[in-house]
Amino acid sequence: MLRPHFFHTLAFRGASLFLLMLLIIGGGFYWWLTAGGVGDRLSVDMNRWFLETSEGELDALALEMSGLLDEPARLAARTQEYGRSVERFGVEIILFDADGFQIHSSQPDSLAGAVPEVDARLLRDMSAGAWNFDTYPLPDASVDAYENRIFEVDRLLRDTADGPQVAGYVVATYEPIPLSSQDIAAAERLLGVGGMFLILAFSGLSGLVIMFWTIRRIRILDDGVRTFAQGDLTTRLPEDSPDEVGTLSSHFNTMAGNLESTMGKLRDKERFQRNLIANISHDLRTPLSSMQGYIETLRMQTESLSEEQRHRYLEIIANNLTHLDKLIDHMLVLSRFDSGQMAFNMEEFPLLELADSVLLRCEKVARDAGVTLDLESEDEATGEDTLVHADPLQIAQVLQNLVENGIKFNRQGGKVVIHLARIQDHVEVTVRDTGMGIDPDDLPHIFERFFTADRSRTRNSDNPAINAVREQLGQSSGLGLSIASKIVAGHNSILQVESRVNEGTRFRFRLLAAAGAMRAEA
Repeated sequence: MLRPHFFHTLAFRGASLFLLMLLIIGGGFYWWLTAGGVGDRLSVDMNRWFLETSEGELDALALEMSGLLDEPARLAARTQEYGRSVERFGVEIILFDADGFQIHSSQPDSLAGAVPEVDARLLRDMSAGAWNFDTYPLPDASVDAYENRIFEVDRLLRDTADGPQVAGYVVATYEPIPLSSQDIAAAERLLGVGGMFLILAFSGLSGLVIMFWTIRRIRILDDGVRTFAQGDLTTRLPEDSPDEVGTLSSHFNTMAGNLESTMGKLRDKERFQRNLIANISHDLRTPLSSMQGYIETLRMQTESLSEEQRHRYLEIIANNLTHLDKLIDHMLVLSRFDSGQMAFNMEEFPLLELADSVLLRCEKVARDAGVTLDLESEDEATGEDTLVHADPLQIAQVLQNLVENGIKFNRQGGKVVIHLARIQDHVEVTVRDTGMGIDPDDLPHIFERFFTADRSRTRNSDNPAINAVREQLGQSSGLGLSIASKIVAGHNSILQVESRVNEGTRFRFRLLAAAGAMRAEA
């Protein structure tokens, strides 16, 4: 039994579909974690403020506060005011003096507000224009969690006799995300519930998709099988997949094809049997009716009939009995062919001598019809040259049937010839006549059972001698040529026919030359 390759199985396809859905849903879940509000907390306005506005505002704020250094109250109020304006961006503002100690904070209760001081060197370096906030080039400086959140430092300058001096720093930091252990636990529970929901949703959705895909294909199979079961033997299933379902469809189509072929043969056989019974009934009824009529005449008019008439009637009855006997014999021969019980007794014999004996048996009938019989062989071949390996009785029956047909459907002064020719390792047999020929419409059917041409070959001849010979040979049963073709086929050959109306008919077949003939040729 042909099994699909693993990569074409339903198991592999189902698993692939499952993994594909897992990737899609997992990717969606990852996007929800990262881009859905957990990983990215910056809105469009926040991004715009940080990228475009923050640096200019903080520079302006530092310049403004430099003028308020001697007014601590206003300095603190301004710090609180600006801190509230940027609180929505998660930003805190703290003022440090020149030594790094905290002066004011926009959110005193936050982590940033609890920072008492920051390394003054770090603030000085951060306020420099070339400072890179991604690195801290102070190996001995202690950078804590607060310092790590600084994103902008601007200097507060005081005017002195010696010029502007650094009096402090305005520091902007990211606001810390307030997370307690309860918040973390709650987030973990949320992720756990979300993960369980994701697994359940994924499993259910995957099961639905896979089952829908499988059931859809099974439904196609079910529809096809139901239609087939209702009698439509031409139904076939699609073989568009090499997996188990596709293999099942292929096996079903093979079975359906075999069953359709078998049913067709049974219908042909039934039709043939009906035709056979009808033909047999007709062929039996005709001579039986004829015999019944003549027998009734003989029984009822015995004294009124002359001796010649009684003899004539008895001869007709005898001919009808002969025809019935021949018909029954032909039917028995055909039944043996149909059942495969026909046996051929193969032997080596000279075909030239067999053909000569057949012509001798038909010589009287041919002479009465005014038809000449002749036997020809190429290059005056002898019996040794025409040795064949065949069944002599069966081949004799074929030759006699062909010769009698050639006599029966000939004209006075006509001719029937058996011609033998050696062709390589075969002997070709040709039986030709100069009779009336076969109509082209009848020619394809002459080997069919019970076929008798109803035109030129079966109408009465203008020659009474030919009509008498036809009566002597008996009515045509339509089985002789059918039997002859089967006998020839049993010898691995084909009985071929060529015919022209009013010119004659030629039958041809070949027989395997015997080993003795081939040795003599060698």
